[in-house]
Amino acid sequence: MEKLLRIILLLVLTTSVVRAQPGQGGRRMERIHAIKVAYITDKIGLSEEQAQRFWPVYNRYEEEKMSIRRQYMQNRRVDNSKMNDEESMRSIDGDIELQEKMLDVRKHYKDEFLKIITPQQLSALIEAEKGFKQMLLRQLKEHRESKGGWR
Repeated sequence: MEKLLRIILLLVLTTSVVRAQPGQGGRRMERIHAIKVAYITDKIGLSEEQAQRFWPVYNRYEEEKMSIRRQYMQNRRVDNSKMNDEESMRSIDGDIELQEKMLDVRKHYKDEFLKIITPQQLSALIEAEKGFKQMLLRQLKEHRESKGGWR
């Protein structure tokens, strides 16, 4: 019964995210985060005790990844076709450095997560993150298509 309620909540919240107005960026992100919490909690089967310990660690993990992405995007050039060889090499090195930093964060938090959840739950977390991203992208695509195409 509890699982059914979580799924219903997830569907209701997903619909709300898609219908959110463009000017409500902060609220939209809060809704997406709430949906993600429900989705992941359900998919990896967190107990109440695990959830209380897991989510603060997961939020730090997400913030570290976001910080690395922001830093990368500030230093990235958009138009690769106008780069000379030296700039292209810096861009390639930047991409590799980003991937290395992300890998370091994942390795660190793997150990942190395993203090809270089981290896099976960690494996399920990795799949749940992929599934959530796919679901979000699918919802966005459907929303844009229902509005008359990509904008």
